[in-house]
Amino acid sequence: AIGNAFAVLSNPEKRLRYDELGSDHEHVSTGQARHYNYYTEFEADITPEEIFNVFFGGHFPTGNIHMFSNVTRDAHYYPRRHRAERAWTQEPEEEEHRPQNSYSAFIQLMPVFIIIIVSVITQLMATNPPYSLFYKSSIGHVVSRETENLQVPYYVDKNFEKNYQGAELQELEKTVEKDYIDYIQTSCWKEKQQKSDLSNLAKLYRDERLKQKAESLKLEHCEKLSSLIGMHKG
Repeated sequence: AIGNAFAVLSNPEKRLRYDELGSDHEHVSTGQARHYNYYTEFEADITPEEIFNVFFGGHFPTGNIHMFSNVTRDAHYYPRRHRAERAWTQEPEEEEHRPQNSYSAFIQLMPVFIIIIVSVITQLMATNPPYSLFYKSSIGHVVSRETENLQVPYYVDKNFEKNYQGAELQELEKTVEKDYIDYIQTSCWKEKQQKSDLSNLAKLYRDERLKQKAESLKLEHCEKLSSLIGMHKG
């Protein structure tokens, strides 16, 4: 159906004849003793595979394709070409166009290749952070340490002591403590929000179990935050 529509819309003569006749069949007399019922239907001159190549292959259809097949009213007989014969006649030209098809596919995939290459280069150039607040064996942070000031736990790799000593170590531990306090503050806010939501639901539905759960919910990170503030002031 798509091939027939393409054959009609791509040929002004066929389109005009289609508008005039409005039918796919016409009985034509050849002027001889025999009469033929031949098709003046708008036969598809392009296969679905070729239409697919037009839109997704980046080039015009390959093969021996007659976009504008001139079928006149005085023609005696126009046999429909068999698909196998059409495919056989297309093979030589398809082989000629294969390098062009490969080049077109390569051009279309070029943005994907660029993204992959940039991603790989970025990962190779990126360096792992010198510490983590949590145990991370994937990047080698398996050695546990504590900051000297607030006794904040953090993890480093096995070569940490060789690279960080003296003033550099003190500056790094200040950064560790700041990150840890930010994490504790965020976790404390989440705990308070969760407890507040449970209390509001208990009041809304007058549910005693929700009320007990809200009251029993511990604010562990908030307690840690208070302890850190006390140590910092001390």
